[in-house]
Amino acid sequence: MRTIVRLVLGALLALVVAGGPAQAHRTNLATALVTVAGDEVHYRLSVSAHDLAVALGIATDLTTPLPASAFESRGAALDDYLGRGLRVAAAGAPCRLAPPTIDYSGLPQDVALELVYRCPAPVERLSIAYGLFFDIDPQHRSIGRLVLADRAEEFLFDSSLNRLDVEVGSAAPSMAPAERFLRVLLFGVEHILGGYDHLLFLAALLIGSVRFWGLVKIVTAFTVAHSLTLSLAWYGAVDLPARPVEILIALSIAYVAVENILGKGLARRWLVTFFLGLVHGLGFYGALRDLDLARGDAVTTLLAFNLGVEAGQIAVVAVVYLLFAWWARQPWFPATARAGSAAILAVAGYWVVERAFLA
Repeated sequence: MRTIVRLVLGALLALVVAGGPAQAHRTNLATALVTVAGDEVHYRLSVSAHDLAVALGIATDLTTPLPASAFESRGAALDDYLGRGLRVAAAGAPCRLAPPTIDYSGLPQDVALELVYRCPAPVERLSIAYGLFFDIDPQHRSIGRLVLADRAEEFLFDSSLNRLDVEVGSAAPSMAPAERFLRVLLFGVEHILGGYDHLLFLAALLIGSVRFWGLVKIVTAFTVAHSLTLSLAWYGAVDLPARPVEILIALSIAYVAVENILGKGLARRWLVTFFLGLVHGLGFYGALRDLDLARGDAVTTLLAFNLGVEAGQIAVVAVVYLLFAWWARQPWFPATARAGSAAILAVAGYWVVERAFLA
């Protein structure tokens, strides 16, 4: 049994390495705001400082903050990388990129590239070919908002869709509503599957309640709660800074782990999950806010993102539930469950300290 305890502890504590400071902040997601004004295209691209450093050949890791000076000395490399990876054209004629400027106010997490493309004539047909960061992460996404004189619309670039063509004077959007819905849904799935804190929260809940109907109540309570706060935040009724929310999420994981260790509160776990799910909903909103989507599409956007989160959550539970149910029938379950919960508590405690004092 000691071997099993060590394995449980090792697997969970490995999340400290896999889910360090960058896991609350997706390094493979860039956001953009593109504005067309006459013969100029203004392109503000907010990217992970870590990803940009890797792309420019700057030595880095996911834990050591990068100073602005690290990027300032790589101006030529940045010009070359942007020239190869981001091309803007008007009516088929290439637009010329002015010397880029960098906004460092988002460090240590983000930097914002302020790009101005000057075109040969006023832009009537805009083309953007996006190829940044796919060389360092095939799962990279760039999600943005295109603002024209008469309308605004959202776009998304990934490894399979890396070109945008827009008729500036046309009322027709470049992406069909069904395609946009699907892409936001998939973003929700990716968010839950790539969010180590949310996955660890689910693991802690499963350890404390492996009976089927108890699990149904827990998942339902979590779904209702995070959907509520996600919607309230989307409509502006709740607005908390990202840092306190991330700290509260880590504290919620620690709280559930402590309940598991003490064996108390498990009968009302669904109620506790509801209140803690309210906090996680604000965390989900932080990811959705990065999309910078129009509030006019709020209902379909929220529905798509929530469905994506739930699909990812159900997929995780479906994969691990039978394993947890088998685990709960073993005579060594109580000891290993407490050991696993202690490991979760250690990880959550590390995240609390890191998010409160080190980020």
